[in-house]
Amino acid sequence: MKAKIAAFGEKDIMLIFKAIGIEVYPASKNLKLEEQLEKLVREGYAVIFVTETVAIQINSVIKKYMNKTLPSILIIPGLGEKQNYAVEILRQAIVKAMGVDLFLGN
Repeated sequence: MKAKIAAFGEKDIMLIFKAIGIEVYPASKNLKLEEQLEKLVREGYAVIFVTETVAIQINSVIKKYMNKTLPSILIIPGLGEKQNYAVEILRQAIVKAMGVDLFLGN
């Protein structure tokens, strides 16, 4: 079975994903970001890349899917100022899986 993969975020970054054959969904100003992500989930995407800038704005929706097998939502750097959101999400996942904070002291 072939998994569907999507990328969701700022239009400029979506061009990179489009170049490698991933379906892209630039963040639309006409729709709520939360609704756009929920639509991708309903459409059955197994992996959804979300830019950090967009992810920060829809944190509650992303957290809703964190404990589910699918979809796997991966936060990637965006065009805006880096706020370490992606690193913090990764940190939480590692602590949950291993019971140890591997980022301490870094």
